[in-house]
Amino acid sequence: MKQKRLIIRSIILVVMFAAIGYTLISHFTEDRGRVDRDDIAPNFAVVDTEGNLLELADLEGKGVYVNFWATWCSVCRDKMEHLKNNYDDYRDKGVVIVAINSGEGSTVIQRHMERFQYNYPLYIDRGNLVGNAYGVMEIPVAFLIDENGVVLDREIGPKSEEKVIQSLERLIPGN
Repeated sequence: MKQKRLIIRSIILVVMFAAIGYTLISHFTEDRGRVDRDDIAPNFAVVDTEGNLLELADLEGKGVYVNFWATWCSVCRDKMEHLKNNYDDYRDKGVVIVAINSGEGSTVIQRHMERFQYNYPLYIDRGNLVGNAYGVMEIPVAFLIDENGVVLDREIGPKSEEKVIQSLERLIPGN
């Protein structure tokens, strides 16, 4: 009788550990919920520092460079400078830059915008809803979305100005 209970308890323990292991592995794997190349970009709505609402669905027909960033990230600041340098040229070619900050307050973002004099709007991801929808786990990360709403690429990490320009070129509608 004792041996039978020991076997049953051992089986239950093994099943529990297997379930816990599966749960942990599936929850913490790198690609869980991550938007990637050839996916349809999930729609989102964000508000800029002025309170203006932007919805991705409203940008149909334009190339969209969605850049996730933070004020404390020096690599992000470099990339944002490259975007600032090229914003006007690519806006005229049908490319929209959507710079999304998550986790920081409006005042911090507004001061950052004034300090670095960005010529494009900075958006706030309240509650990290957009970052979660896109599976953002590191910054900077950019999603290149074509005029049909298809993700052309997901770019992680620092980029030279030349690389940023190459990405913006890919987003010109009709390319």
